[in-house]
Amino acid sequence: MKVDVQKKVKIIQKAMDSIRKSDKTLHTIAFPRLAQELDIPFDEITEFFLSIEDIFLNEQKRVNRKIENFLDTGLKNAKTANDAKELLETTFLTFIELLPDYSDLVFSASFYLPKCIEERNRAKKYYKQVFRKIIKKGWPGKIDAVLDRQTDLVLLSAYGFYEYCATVGKRERKAILKDFNNMINLHLQDRLFF
Repeated sequence: MKVDVQKKVKIIQKAMDSIRKSDKTLHTIAFPRLAQELDIPFDEITEFFLSIEDIFLNEQKRVNRKIENFLDTGLKNAKTANDAKELLETTFLTFIELLPDYSDLVFSASFYLPKCIEERNRAKKYYKQVFRKIIKKGWPGKIDAVLDRQTDLVLLSAYGFYEYCATVGKRERKAILKDFNNMINLHLQDRLFF
């Protein structure tokens, strides 16, 4: 099983490298050429992926699954308001640590590949409902209308943060994290939302 995972990772990495090196679009990457570059039989690639779109979807889902597991576990274990606040902050740290070096390619694909758009929409719905629960627990006493607006703003900010982080290196991601968390915290401290 370990060999299969390593092979899958090699296929993903080679596809991303091929797109990046040759300034090609993902539509010009062909599995036969990818198999040749990896020196593996064509059918070994199709054991894991049926299309280039599947490679991008895999990477998008991989990050989402890990963040969702982190959030689900954290929300179950958050007993106090401070626990919920810490969960939100550590979620963004975990997120930037999970992003691969080719996250800019995966991010851009999430806007135009049908399966990736579907996953993006699914994830947004999930994040919206989880962020709402975290905000309600971490910053209690808000009326529903305020809670809804603040949840929408945190979701919008999170996706803006993702876009920024997808285009910079890990050092730059970490440099902005503290300011980002401070901005979100200040926003959420306002009970009436401005």
